[in-house]
Amino acid sequence: MTIIYCRTGETVEESIANILKDKGFDIYQFSKRINDVDYDQEYIQELTDVVEDKKHTMVWSLGYFPIIARVCKIAQIPYISWVIRETWNTLYSETVEYKTNFIFLAEENVATAFYSSNPGHIFYLPPGVELLETKIQNGTVGMCSYNMDFPKYYMKEECSPYLAGYISGLIEAQKKIYGYHFVSDIITKKVKKELSSILTEESKGKDYRKKPLKILIDDFLCDSITKEEQKEVEGLLIGTGYCYNKNLVCSVNVNVTSRKWKKGLPIDMLAIMGAGGFILTNYQPGMEEIFKIGEDLVVYEDKTDLIDKLNYYMKSEEERSIIAQKGREKVKNYYKLEQRINDIIYFLSV
Repeated sequence: MTIIYCRTGETVEESIANILKDKGFDIYQFSKRINDVDYDQEYIQELTDVVEDKKHTMVWSLGYFPIIARVCKIAQIPYISWVIRETWNTLYSETVEYKTNFIFLAEENVATAFYSSNPGHIFYLPPGVELLETKIQNGTVGMCSYNMDFPKYYMKEECSPYLAGYISGLIEAQKKIYGYHFVSDIITKKVKKELSSILTEESKGKDYRKKPLKILIDDFLCDSITKEEQKEVEGLLIGTGYCYNKNLVCSVNVNVTSRKWKKGLPIDMLAIMGAGGFILTNYQPGMEEIFKIGEDLVVYEDKTDLIDKLNYYMKSEEERSIIAQKGREKVKNYYKLEQRINDIIYFLSV
């Protein structure tokens, strides 16, 4: 069986390809850049040529791309998509309904929400990571590295001062609370009505379903909160005076989860834990199902608590190391990349 692996730039792609090779699959890595996730005619033609040249084929990618789904539907071959980040907007494309799709989503609530779009072809599958042997950059602090591509939101007209203040207040209130998402539930009808008339996202393909207003507003608020939080926390870390390294495994690695990721743990945080890094993170629902807080990782309650715990664990190397190793063992037992690939292969075989 040949797998055409459409490369999209994720660092874990090479590891997945190697795991599949070890399991006896022939891997053809298709690395052409996608310029339009819906209608890139050059990409469609080149991928179609590759598909026609290969026999007993399926196509894999990290992230869901309607353009790949179209090629696979015409060729009547399986398209396996594993969405490991908050790149969910393409799931509003009508192509998601194709029976040649097998879509795996790493956020449980999102998988549940989209399941009805293609029952039996959409699954929940948590992230998986490699267990790398990485040198810890002692004496440094850093943030889990995120490659987040926030959607662009537009106000079709200038919003009222009341609405601007209301939204600002909601964002500031939600930033103080971790583990409980409330902003979308307390918005007044008046605010929803005004937002419905002026808020929109960047245009998508013509075959996209309209995003429900509640989800559009929630995504807008979540992205706004996340951008502010990540910028503020980075500023705090730089201001501590410790050596700050964003893209390395540091003595203390701070995680600020996207507010759209409402249950479970993001892949970048798990990757650092798998490499033996100590994690200081905001609380996430479902975290305690796998990890013991205070033993496998440490949770901060607010920004003051974040700095206090950062200072404490920067001075407590032995305690920090014990927690990091326990966290790495949990990742090994529950989030190993090879096991996730086994899960996908199992779902495809039943």
